[in-house]
Amino acid sequence: MNALYADAQGQIHDPTGGGLDDARTGRVIFIGDAATRIKEDYLRILRFFRFNAWYARSVLDPQGLQACADHVAGLDTLSVERIWKEVKKLLGAPDPRAAWEGMSAIEVRARALPELNNTPRLRALMDLEADLMLPVDAMTRIAAALEDQESAKALSRRLKLSNEERDRLVAALGEDVKITSYMSLREMRRAIYKLGNEAFRDRVMLSWAASGNDKAQAWRALVAHAMMWTPPKLPLTGDEIMAAGIPAGPKVGLIMREVEDWWIDADFPDDKLSVIERLKAVAQGMS
Repeated sequence: MNALYADAQGQIHDPTGGGLDDARTGRVIFIGDAATRIKEDYLRILRFFRFNAWYARSVLDPQGLQACADHVAGLDTLSVERIWKEVKKLLGAPDPRAAWEGMSAIEVRARALPELNNTPRLRALMDLEADLMLPVDAMTRIAAALEDQESAKALSRRLKLSNEERDRLVAALGEDVKITSYMSLREMRRAIYKLGNEAFRDRVMLSWAASGNDKAQAWRALVAHAMMWTPPKLPLTGDEIMAAGIPAGPKVGLIMREVEDWWIDADFPDDKLSVIERLKAVAQGMS
Protein backbone atom coordinates (compact mmCIF):
# COMPACT_ATOMS: atom_id res chain seq x y z
CA MET A 1 0.00 0.00 0.00
CA ASN A 2 2.95 2.36 0.63
CA ALA A 3 4.24 1.85 -2.92
CA LEU A 4 1.31 3.56 -4.64
CA TYR A 5 1.83 7.00 -6.15
CA ALA A 6 -0.21 9.49 -8.14
CA ASP A 7 1.07 12.20 -10.48
CA ALA A 8 -0.33 15.70 -10.99
CA GLN A 9 -2.76 14.41 -13.60
CA GLY A 10 -4.17 11.83 -11.19
CA GLN A 11 -2.53 8.86 -12.90
CA ILE A 12 -1.81 6.08 -10.38
CA HIS A 13 1.60 4.41 -10.49
CA ASP A 14 1.97 0.95 -8.97
CA PRO A 15 5.69 0.06 -9.17
CA THR A 16 5.35 -3.28 -7.38
CA GLY A 17 2.49 -4.38 -9.61
CA GLY A 18 0.46 -5.50 -6.62
CA GLY A 19 -0.14 -2.35 -4.60
CA LEU A 20 -3.60 -1.73 -5.99
CA ASP A 21 -4.71 -5.28 -5.26
CA ASP A 22 -3.28 -5.02 -1.73
CA ALA A 23 -5.19 -1.79 -1.15
CA ARG A 24 -8.43 -3.27 -2.45
CA THR A 25 -8.14 -6.37 -0.27
CA GLY A 26 -6.74 -4.62 2.80
CA ARG A 27 -3.46 -6.53 2.77
CA VAL A 28 -0.50 -4.87 4.52
CA ILE A 29 2.96 -6.08 3.50
CA PHE A 30 6.50 -4.77 3.43
CA ILE A 31 7.83 -3.53 0.09
CA GLY A 32 10.49 -5.91 -1.16
CA ASP A 33 12.44 -7.88 1.43
CA ALA A 34 10.82 -7.39 4.84
CA ALA A 35 14.01 -7.91 6.84
CA THR A 36 15.84 -5.30 4.79
CA ARG A 37 13.08 -2.76 5.27
CA ILE A 38 13.04 -3.36 9.03
CA LYS A 39 16.80 -3.00 9.40
CA GLU A 40 16.60 0.35 7.62
CA ASP A 41 14.37 1.60 10.44
CA TYR A 42 13.25 -0.64 13.30
CA LEU A 43 10.22 1.59 13.85
CA ARG A 44 8.74 -0.22 10.85
CA ILE A 45 8.04 -3.12 13.19
CA LEU A 46 5.54 -0.99 15.08
CA ARG A 47 4.28 0.57 11.89
CA PHE A 48 3.57 -2.88 10.45
CA PHE A 49 1.12 -3.43 13.30
CA ARG A 50 -0.22 0.13 13.22
CA PHE A 51 -1.01 -0.08 9.49
CA ASN A 52 -2.66 -3.46 10.05
CA ALA A 53 -4.75 -1.96 12.87
CA TRP A 54 -6.02 0.81 10.61
CA TYR A 55 -6.20 -0.70 7.14
CA ALA A 56 -6.02 -4.50 7.13
CA ARG A 57 -9.03 -6.61 6.26
CA SER A 58 -7.19 -9.92 6.38
CA VAL A 59 -4.82 -11.78 8.70
CA LEU A 60 -1.37 -10.35 9.34
CA ASP A 61 1.08 -11.17 6.56
CA PRO A 62 3.04 -14.25 7.80
CA GLN A 63 6.32 -13.19 6.19
CA GLY A 64 6.10 -9.71 7.61
CA LEU A 65 5.18 -11.07 11.04
CA GLN A 66 8.16 -13.45 11.00
CA ALA A 67 10.53 -10.67 9.96
CA CYS A 68 9.27 -8.55 12.87
CA ALA A 69 9.83 -11.47 15.24
CA ASP A 70 13.35 -12.06 13.93
CA HIS A 71 14.35 -8.43 14.50
CA VAL A 72 12.35 -7.56 17.62
CA ALA A 73 15.55 -6.69 19.52
CA GLY A 74 15.95 -3.72 17.19
CA LEU A 75 13.14 -1.99 19.08
CA ASP A 76 15.65 -1.34 21.86
CA THR A 77 17.48 1.11 19.61
CA LEU A 78 14.47 3.38 19.08
CA SER A 79 13.83 6.60 20.95
CA VAL A 80 11.01 6.33 23.45
CA GLU A 81 9.28 9.32 21.87
CA ARG A 82 8.92 7.49 18.55
CA ILE A 83 7.56 4.39 20.31
CA TRP A 84 4.97 6.41 22.24
CA LYS A 85 3.81 8.21 19.11
CA GLU A 86 3.24 4.90 17.28
CA VAL A 87 1.43 3.33 20.24
CA LYS A 88 -1.08 6.17 20.44
CA LYS A 89 -1.75 5.96 16.73
CA LEU A 90 -2.12 2.18 16.81
CA LEU A 91 -4.54 2.16 19.74
CA GLY A 92 -6.52 4.97 18.16
CA ALA A 93 -7.59 2.66 15.32
CA PRO A 94 -11.26 1.60 15.21
CA ASP A 95 -10.43 -2.05 15.86
CA PRO A 96 -6.78 -2.88 16.67
CA ARG A 97 -7.48 -6.25 18.30
CA ALA A 98 -5.81 -8.44 15.69
CA ALA A 99 -2.77 -6.18 15.49
CA TRP A 100 -2.41 -6.09 19.28
CA GLU A 101 -2.64 -9.86 19.48
CA GLY A 102 0.04 -10.14 16.79
CA MET A 103 2.32 -7.80 18.73
CA SER A 104 1.84 -9.87 21.86
CA ALA A 105 2.41 -13.17 20.07
CA ILE A 106 5.93 -12.28 18.94
CA GLU A 107 6.86 -10.28 22.06
CA VAL A 108 6.80 -6.88 20.40
CA ARG A 109 4.37 -5.68 23.05
CA ALA A 110 6.43 -7.13 25.91
CA ARG A 111 9.64 -5.63 24.52
CA ALA A 112 8.41 -2.15 23.66
CA LEU A 113 5.51 -1.79 26.12
CA PRO A 114 6.06 -4.02 29.15
CA GLU A 115 3.78 -1.89 31.32
CA LEU A 116 0.76 -2.53 29.07
CA ASN A 117 0.21 -6.06 30.32
CA ASN A 118 -3.44 -6.00 31.43
CA THR A 119 -4.52 -7.86 28.33
CA PRO A 120 -7.88 -9.12 29.69
CA ARG A 121 -9.17 -5.64 30.50
CA LEU A 122 -7.90 -4.11 27.27
CA ARG A 123 -9.45 -6.91 25.24
CA ALA A 124 -12.74 -6.58 27.13
CA LEU A 125 -12.79 -2.84 26.48
CA MET A 126 -12.13 -3.26 22.76
CA ASP A 127 -14.79 -5.97 22.56
CA LEU A 128 -17.31 -3.59 24.12
CA GLU A 129 -16.39 -0.82 21.72
CA ALA A 130 -16.71 -3.11 18.72
CA ASP A 131 -19.92 -4.86 19.80
CA LEU A 132 -21.76 -1.70 20.87
CA MET A 133 -20.17 0.73 18.36
CA LEU A 134 -18.86 2.98 21.14
CA PRO A 135 -16.53 5.93 20.49
CA VAL A 136 -12.89 4.94 20.93
CA ASP A 137 -10.10 6.81 22.68
CA ALA A 138 -6.47 5.70 22.55
CA MET A 139 -5.70 7.01 26.04
CA THR A 140 -8.63 5.14 27.58
CA ARG A 141 -7.35 1.96 25.96
CA ILE A 142 -3.84 2.59 27.25
CA ALA A 143 -5.24 3.09 30.75
CA ALA A 144 -7.14 -0.19 30.40
CA ALA A 145 -3.92 -2.00 29.48
CA LEU A 146 -2.16 -0.75 32.62
CA GLU A 147 -2.49 -2.52 35.95
CA ASP A 148 -2.63 0.47 38.30
CA GLN A 149 -1.43 3.99 38.99
CA GLU A 150 2.14 2.88 39.66
CA SER A 151 2.40 1.22 36.24
CA ALA A 152 0.96 4.39 34.70
CA LYS A 153 3.69 6.43 36.37
CA ALA A 154 6.34 3.95 35.27
CA LEU A 155 5.15 4.08 31.65
CA SER A 156 5.06 7.88 31.80
CA ARG A 157 8.64 8.09 33.06
CA ARG A 158 10.05 5.58 30.62
CA LEU A 159 8.34 6.87 27.48
CA LYS A 160 8.53 10.54 28.55
CA LEU A 161 4.82 11.27 28.38
CA SER A 162 3.64 14.83 28.80
CA ASN A 163 2.42 15.86 32.26
CA GLU A 164 -1.11 16.03 30.88
CA GLU A 165 -0.91 12.48 29.49
CA ARG A 166 0.59 11.14 32.73
CA ASP A 167 -2.05 12.85 34.87
CA ARG A 168 -4.85 11.49 32.72
CA LEU A 169 -3.64 7.88 32.99
CA VAL A 170 -3.09 8.18 36.74
CA ALA A 171 -6.56 9.69 37.22
CA ALA A 172 -8.19 6.98 35.11
CA LEU A 173 -6.71 4.29 37.34
CA GLY A 174 -7.63 5.85 40.68
CA GLU A 175 -9.81 4.01 43.18
CA ASP A 176 -10.86 6.87 45.46
CA VAL A 177 -14.36 7.00 43.93
CA LYS A 178 -16.32 3.79 43.51
CA ILE A 179 -17.81 3.47 40.03
CA THR A 180 -20.79 1.13 39.57
CA SER A 181 -23.42 0.65 36.89
CA TYR A 182 -26.18 1.49 39.38
CA MET A 183 -24.92 4.93 40.46
CA SER A 184 -27.71 7.43 41.06
CA LEU A 185 -27.77 10.78 39.29
CA ARG A 186 -26.60 12.46 42.48
CA GLU A 187 -23.70 10.01 42.85
CA MET A 188 -22.72 10.53 39.23
CA ARG A 189 -22.69 14.29 39.59
CA ARG A 190 -20.64 14.12 42.79
CA ALA A 191 -18.11 11.85 41.10
CA ILE A 192 -17.86 14.07 38.03
CA TYR A 193 -17.43 17.15 40.20
CA LYS A 194 -14.58 15.50 42.08
CA LEU A 195 -12.83 13.77 39.19
CA GLY A 196 -13.68 15.89 36.15
CA ASN A 197 -15.60 14.70 33.09
CA GLU A 198 -12.68 13.01 31.34
CA ALA A 199 -11.42 11.04 34.32
CA PHE A 200 -14.97 9.99 35.21
CA ARG A 201 -15.58 8.71 31.67
CA ASP A 202 -12.27 6.82 31.66
CA ARG A 203 -13.09 5.16 34.98
CA VAL A 204 -16.57 4.24 33.77
CA MET A 205 -15.14 2.58 30.66
CA LEU A 206 -12.54 0.66 32.68
CA SER A 207 -15.12 -0.44 35.25
CA TRP A 208 -17.50 -1.47 32.49
CA ALA A 209 -14.80 -3.53 30.79
CA ALA A 210 -13.87 -5.20 34.07
CA SER A 211 -17.50 -6.11 34.82
CA GLY A 212 -18.32 -7.65 31.44
CA ASN A 213 -21.09 -6.72 29.03
CA ASP A 214 -23.92 -6.88 31.59
CA LYS A 215 -26.07 -3.82 32.22
CA ALA A 216 -24.88 -2.17 29.00
CA GLN A 217 -27.72 0.36 29.05
CA ALA A 218 -26.81 1.57 32.53
CA TRP A 219 -23.10 1.84 31.71
CA ARG A 220 -23.87 3.68 28.48
CA ALA A 221 -25.98 6.17 30.44
CA LEU A 222 -23.01 6.88 32.71
CA VAL A 223 -20.82 7.58 29.69
CA ALA A 224 -23.44 9.90 28.24
CA HIS A 225 -23.77 11.76 31.53
CA ALA A 226 -20.00 12.21 31.68
CA MET A 227 -20.12 13.91 28.29
CA MET A 228 -23.22 16.06 28.87
CA TRP A 229 -23.12 17.33 32.45
CA THR A 230 -20.94 20.35 33.16
CA PRO A 231 -19.98 20.64 36.83
CA PRO A 232 -21.15 23.99 38.24
CA LYS A 233 -18.95 26.43 40.12
CA LEU A 234 -19.57 27.04 43.80
CA PRO A 235 -21.44 30.39 43.97
CA LEU A 236 -19.27 31.75 46.77
CA THR A 237 -16.09 33.82 46.89
CA GLY A 238 -13.47 34.53 49.49
CA ASP A 239 -14.52 38.17 49.54
CA GLU A 240 -18.06 37.14 50.48
CA ILE A 241 -16.74 35.02 53.33
CA MET A 242 -14.71 37.95 54.67
CA ALA A 243 -17.76 40.19 54.28
CA ALA A 244 -19.54 37.80 56.67
CA GLY A 245 -17.05 38.82 59.36
CA ILE A 246 -14.26 36.24 58.86
CA PRO A 247 -10.78 37.82 58.82
CA ALA A 248 -8.38 36.99 55.99
CA GLY A 249 -6.41 33.83 56.73
CA PRO A 250 -6.77 30.05 57.04
CA LYS A 251 -10.35 30.27 58.33
CA VAL A 252 -11.52 31.55 54.96
CA GLY A 253 -10.39 28.33 53.28
CA LEU A 254 -11.87 26.16 56.02
CA ILE A 255 -15.27 27.83 55.73
CA MET A 256 -15.14 27.65 51.94
CA ARG A 257 -14.57 23.89 52.09
CA GLU A 258 -17.32 23.34 54.66
CA VAL A 259 -19.85 25.31 52.62
CA GLU A 260 -18.74 23.48 49.48
CA ASP A 261 -19.23 20.09 51.19
CA TRP A 262 -22.76 21.11 52.15
CA TRP A 263 -23.42 22.37 48.60
CA ILE A 264 -22.24 19.08 47.08
CA ASP A 265 -24.33 17.03 49.53
CA ALA A 266 -27.34 19.14 48.57
CA ASP A 267 -26.74 18.24 44.90
CA PHE A 268 -25.34 21.60 43.74
CA PRO A 269 -28.33 23.90 44.31
CA ASP A 270 -28.35 26.96 42.07
CA ASP A 271 -29.56 29.16 44.90
CA LYS A 272 -27.25 31.95 45.99
CA LEU A 273 -29.43 32.87 48.96
CA SER A 274 -29.22 29.34 50.38
CA VAL A 275 -25.45 29.36 50.00
CA ILE A 276 -25.16 32.69 51.81
CA GLU A 277 -27.43 31.45 54.61
CA ARG A 278 -25.23 28.38 54.97
CA LEU A 279 -22.15 30.61 55.00
CA LYS A 280 -23.62 32.67 57.85
CA ALA A 281 -24.39 29.55 59.86
CA VAL A 282 -20.90 28.12 59.38
CA ALA A 283 -19.24 31.46 60.13
CA GLN A 284 -21.28 31.86 63.31
CA GLY A 285 -20.29 28.39 64.41
CA MET A 286 -16.60 29.19 63.97
CA SER A 287 -16.65 32.60 65.59
